[in-house]
Amino acid sequence: MVSIIIPAYNVQSYISDTIESIISQSYKNWELLIIDDGSTDNTKRVIEKYVELDNRIKYIYQQNKGCSAAKNLGYNLAKGKFIQYLDAD
Repeated sequence: MVSIIIPAYNVQSYISDTIESIISQSYKNWELLIIDDGSTDNTKRVIEKYVELDNRIKYIYQQNKGCSAAKNLGYNLAKGKFIQYLDAD
């Protein structure tokens, strides 16, 4: 399995396209960990729609600590044999 980790901060305008891109891949053995780094826009609301539709997608919120902290949290929660970091946009 591949664990895809997306650090996200105020990306409500882009995150849907990013998630749709992952979902449309032919390889299906993945989990998606989206680490919301304290967004103040509607990022959470957009992501929650996908979480309800696909149990491979996980939403994790943390207080704003920066991109590296978000990546590290995702890495610590990942269950896959392989890790892939992806920008939210």
